[in-house]
Amino acid sequence: MLFSSLYGVDLGTDTIKLRDRTGQAFLESKNMIALRGGKVLAIGNEAWEMYEKNPADVEVSCPMSGGMIASATNMELVLSYTLKKFTSFARKSSGLCLAVPFNVTPVEQRAFFNVLMDSRQTSRVRLVEKGIADAVSISLPVMEPGGHMIVNIGADTTEISVITGGRVILGQTLKIGGKTLDNDIITMIRRKFNLHIGMKTAERLKNNLAFMINGPRLEQKVFGIHTLSGLPKSDVIPSLAVSVAILENIDRIISEIRAVYGRVPPQLAKDIAREGLFLTGGVSMILNLPIYMQKEIGLPIYHLQDPRNSTIRGLLEIINRKELKSLTRAPSINEY
Repeated sequence: MLFSSLYGVDLGTDTIKLRDRTGQAFLESKNMIALRGGKVLAIGNEAWEMYEKNPADVEVSCPMSGGMIASATNMELVLSYTLKKFTSFARKSSGLCLAVPFNVTPVEQRAFFNVLMDSRQTSRVRLVEKGIADAVSISLPVMEPGGHMIVNIGADTTEISVITGGRVILGQTLKIGGKTLDNDIITMIRRKFNLHIGMKTAERLKNNLAFMINGPRLEQKVFGIHTLSGLPKSDVIPSLAVSVAILENIDRIISEIRAVYGRVPPQLAKDIAREGLFLTGGVSMILNLPIYMQKEIGLPIYHLQDPRNSTIRGLLEIINRKELKSLTRAPSINEY
């Protein structure tokens, strides 16, 4: 079988997910690296534990930004380490099936290809557009001529995809994601509470308190540095303040979804209006977000089950189903 030795890779800005074709071997690790003077101190979850606690001479960073590789050297180190932990990659003849953004350029494809090949001696690398993988994960008939629309709001980007006939015919990758919302929360707390907090604290506030439309009036105590005195300080942050802080960028996402839908050919737009829009990605778990988006966009919104893992689930389906092999493609590595 063509895909018998392929493995799915969801190379996210925040997290790397790996799964073998049986679905039994699964690894999820933070996409981070800690360096001191060029020497690797920690990778993955261990580097994440150091993040925002590291001394000045230790750099802790993610080698990806905006869904693309920002540092090929660091990405190779992270991926090589992660693949070694994933013991199913013992066979050097194995291949990798990688989810990529809709508008990835040949140069960016080359970067992905080089990182994967340098990290492991694989026999082949196949690419699948993220929107296609998400759609396959919920058994949408992507090979048929009908229109489907799916939106993945991830850690660093939002992927909007219109799919028909086994390909994405319209799409857009927005540089807006969970980290954007975390920065919105940091800015709000600095301005309203004179308190500087880190990204980890902002993420917890977003996950625990943020809501759209009507939500519970909760609050959470946080610790940070007072912006005037420079001393440690705590304060209680209400859920309404957190929710209002992220609203502008949520509305930007909705505006872009409407814009993409407005460019869909009429017959496909009719299919989408009947079928609805499918929402996935970790940020889609914000309380009542699907309801709010449905109200603003005017289309039925269906929230995918386990949205954090929809892409890797779809890759697994594509690997295991021979009739879906045309959804993959080889990297365009010679098109400079």
